[in-house]
Amino acid sequence: MKKILLGFIAIGILTFVGCKKDEGNTSTNSNNTNSTNTNSSIQYGNGATDADGNTYQSVIIGTQEWMVENLRTTKYSDGTAIPNVTDDTQWNSLITGGWCHYDNDNQYDTIYGKLYNWYAVETGKLCPTGWHVPTDAEWTVLTDYLGANGHSGTEGRALKATSVWDNNGNGTDDYGWLGLPGGSRNDCDGLFDKVGNVGSWWSSSQNSTSYGRYRYVDDNSDYVSSSNNCKENGYSVRCLRD
Repeated sequence: MKKILLGFIAIGILTFVGCKKDEGNTSTNSNNTNSTNTNSSIQYGNGATDADGNTYQSVIIGTQEWMVENLRTTKYSDGTAIPNVTDDTQWNSLITGGWCHYDNDNQYDTIYGKLYNWYAVETGKLCPTGWHVPTDAEWTVLTDYLGANGHSGTEGRALKATSVWDNNGNGTDDYGWLGLPGGSRNDCDGLFDKVGNVGSWWSSSQNSTSYGRYRYVDDNSDYVSSSNNCKENGYSVRCLRD
């Protein structure tokens, strides 16, 4: 049923994100009229373009500028291809960068972007030039700002999109960050889980040689959680301007 609904959801979401491939546009207009978020206090940035030519809208939150949509590039910033790994066993054994669509179905790409392992993050070349995968400390800068500006304990709700989330878990998207529940891919068996329920985003920080740090929001909580997990896991990625 979720796959059937994706087509209809995509129509709505594509009206307010600027992450389509556009050969004639190298940045996203900061006054993007495609956004349906009517909060006049949202500050849009100049956007970014990845190595595939996908353009991304961006928002300014406090001192930081964040991409509005999950990353979807198939190439590092130097143009090198990132392997698309669909086989479960191969995904589990990766110690180099890889990406996949949720459920290996490109239908999910339009809304949720791609899932990457931490080894792709580790290269330092996953985001477009001039952008980077945020450190855990930079994630904390974001959540601290939200907490200090009326969202203490509800940072996750402030970041979550106002649609798509299951179980009445939609957020208020107060800053135009458009947090999406892109699910994940498990390192143990390569299986997919939690699309519509959980949004998980890698940081570039590691907890150990085996574990990377990430942030997540789920459909039944209002806060942003932090944790560690195996670097082979597949999570979404948001980029932060250098």
